[in-house]
Amino acid sequence: MSNPLYDEKQGAYYAVPREEVIDLIPHGIERLLDVGCADGTTARNARQRKQIREVVGIEFHPPAAEAARRQLDKVLQGDIESIDLPFPANHFDCILCADVLEHTKDPWAVLRKLHPLLRPDGILIASIPNFRHLHPLLKIIFNRFEYMESGILDKTHLRIFTLHTIRRLFEAEGFRISAVRRTYSSKLPFRLARIVSLGLLAPFTVYQFLITTRKQIR
Repeated sequence: MSNPLYDEKQGAYYAVPREEVIDLIPHGIERLLDVGCADGTTARNARQRKQIREVVGIEFHPPAAEAARRQLDKVLQGDIESIDLPFPANHFDCILCADVLEHTKDPWAVLRKLHPLLRPDGILIASIPNFRHLHPLLKIIFNRFEYMESGILDKTHLRIFTLHTIRRLFEAEGFRISAVRRTYSSKLPFRLARIVSLGLLAPFTVYQFLITTRKQIR
């Protein structure tokens, strides 16, 4: 069953290759699971660049899932929070959650569900928007908060995160964060904020965190 909020999104929303996420995937992995794989472009590019043997996707939006089936080995269509995952324990070397966890009702349960599918010391990579950004903060201060079609205030986001809550989320569900990368807003006002403040406002212009985690044995 689809969701009208996702149906309204333009096709380009589902076809953006996440090269910055692919950069974090180590060479030598054999099996990749891309949760929220969209039309499969990111996972397909990951296979080509990293020479991955098996690439599997999960996608909520039916048209995007159908497009992904033409590019990946297997695609499950449905909500990651409710569908069954027919994979044996320790099956995947790497799991991607690129802009996924903020769209779920219970991201803790999602990570708990994915944890057994990773091999010991397997890698889970996530990208998560930073709600401690000047854009949403100023909208709240000036009483202009409203949801948007995409970005940090995407109307399909159900959860908000800062780096503090991201760390707590992963640690609570058996993942050790091994690296955090930051992507900064490139628009002129945010670049000026970093320059004028001599870097003091830089943390408030982080648009997204790229998190690399390792599975810990419970």
